[in-house]
Amino acid sequence: MKTAIRVAAILALLLVPASRIARGAGFFDDVPGKGYVIDDVSLDVLSATGGLEPVARLRYVRLSLDPGRREIAYDFWPQREMLMVVSPKGDKLIFERLTRLPAGPDASAWAPRGRIGLEGSALETFGRGAPGPGAGPCALLDVLVRAGNVELPLASADLSVRTVRLGIAQVVEAAFSDSQRDLITRTVPILNAARTHGLPGAPLEILDLLFPGRNFAQSGQGLSFRASSTAPLNPADGAWRSVTDAPEMLPGAPLF
Repeated sequence: MKTAIRVAAILALLLVPASRIARGAGFFDDVPGKGYVIDDVSLDVLSATGGLEPVARLRYVRLSLDPGRREIAYDFWPQREMLMVVSPKGDKLIFERLTRLPAGPDASAWAPRGRIGLEGSALETFGRGAPGPGAGPCALLDVLVRAGNVELPLASADLSVRTVRLGIAQVVEAAFSDSQRDLITRTVPILNAARTHGLPGAPLEILDLLFPGRNFAQSGQGLSFRASSTAPLNPADGAWRSVTDAPEMLPGAPLF
C-alpha cells in the first residue's frame, strides 16, 4: 500500500514543471572544471563491407577532477568519465558518469551522477545519501531523473515497479525525439562491442536506470575496431557545446 501511494505521488510530480518543485542544482554547477587525464582511449569503428573509412568514431576519457582543496589526497579526488560518439552522419552523443564528488553539508541535496547528452537535449540523473532518523517519506526518494524542465524523483528500491518504469519512459520521451532514441539504440551495441577492444563501459550503467528492462544488443554485427589515427574527439570543440559542458583536460598527474 505504501509503495502504491509513493508511486502515485511520483507520477503526479512528473506532471509538474521543474521550476515549481524543489529543484537540484544544474548538473555541472558544482563539478570541478579542471581535470587530469587518467585513461584515454580513441577508436575508429569500421564496417566489414564499408571500406577503410570509419562508420563511427569513439573516445573515452576518465579525469581526476581538481577539487581545489589540497586537504583531499589526489587518490580521492572526484572523477568524471566521458564516452563520446560521432555517427557517420555527424550526430554527436555522450555518456557521462561522475563519482567521488565530496558530500556537501546538506545530505538531502541532489548530487550529479550520470548523463546522456545529444545535440540540444539531455537526460540527467542525480542521487543523494540515505535519509537520517526521523526523515519524512520524501527522503526515501534517492534518485532524480531530469529532462529539461521535467523532473522525476523516485526511490531506487522501486525501479522494478511498472508505474515507476512508465514514469521514467515518459521522461525519456520528453527528452529525446524518436530519431534520437533510435540513435542511442543503434549506438549502444557498437559501444558494447568496443568494450572487447579496451573501451571502458562504466558510463553505460545509466542505461539500467533510464531504460529499465531494456535488453540492448551486446555486440555489433560486421564491425571491427582500430586505434584512431586522427585527432581524438574533443569535447571543447565548438560543435560539442550543445552536447556537454567541456572540462579543462590536462595530461598526467598534478604537481604540488
